[in-house]
Amino acid sequence: MEKIVVGVDGSAASRSALAWVADRCHAQAARVEIVHVIAAHESASAGDAVAEAERELRGAVLGLDLTSRRMTGGVARALGEASVDADLLVIGVDPGHPVQAALSGWLPIRVIARAASSVCLVPSGWAPRDGGVTVGWQDDLSSSEALIFAAREAQRTSSSLRIVHAWRLPDPTVDGSAALLTRPGRLLNDHRARLEAALRSVRRRFPTLPIEADLVRADAAAGLLPHVPRARAMVVGTHREGVVVGAYVGSVTHDLLRAAECPIFVVPSSSFPRAGA
Repeated sequence: MEKIVVGVDGSAASRSALAWVADRCHAQAARVEIVHVIAAHESASAGDAVAEAERELRGAVLGLDLTSRRMTGGVARALGEASVDADLLVIGVDPGHPVQAALSGWLPIRVIARAASSVCLVPSGWAPRDGGVTVGWQDDLSSSEALIFAAREAQRTSSSLRIVHAWRLPDPTVDGSAALLTRPGRLLNDHRARLEAALRSVRRRFPTLPIEADLVRADAAAGLLPHVPRARAMVVGTHREGVVVGAYVGSVTHDLLRAAECPIFVVPSSSFPRAGA
């Protein structure tokens, strides 16, 4: 049975995360743990957020296997610790306030870096909708694990899977690699072959799943953003190092969050340790 840890703080985004968890538990039984992180300067009223979350989930899902706990300290570190024995860590995000999020150090990105499990970022105002699961795929281990996760998620929700592989020409350098710029067709064929190989692999594992693949010449975020309005969920992989320094996944997730209309799953590679581990 899947174990879900959901972080709560009483905000609108937090309530959307709870609604998403309830919807997921209606479709498939799960164990849920509510976690509220209390900073040193917060009062005991933080317990109200936990009690409210418990009432909401128990009222929405009868017989739910539900526990809760309060933790103290930094939010990202505490939620990372709470996710150690979880299958999924769920938090609400507010894409409507990017400046506030930036000032707080992009907390969702820091949570992803600390998490031991996959993370689901649920936008404030979330509501169930039709659509397929879209996954951003690159030719590396982190994306391969995200691809399998996305296929399972599509199968679980009886929806379709769309694989998006974005590629771009390398920047010219003085060491001779600029010669590649004269052969974009060769690069295109190479990326197409890699994507087709990944497509064949996932079709073998999920033979009844409807799957489509898109090869786009763009940055990763630019390739994924057009699919946000039509997707039930978006999935990206991370090797965690990129999240910490703001590289591939950090920047892609950042851009997706700004336009978030659906949950975003961030799937870690088991080959890379989490930050602070």
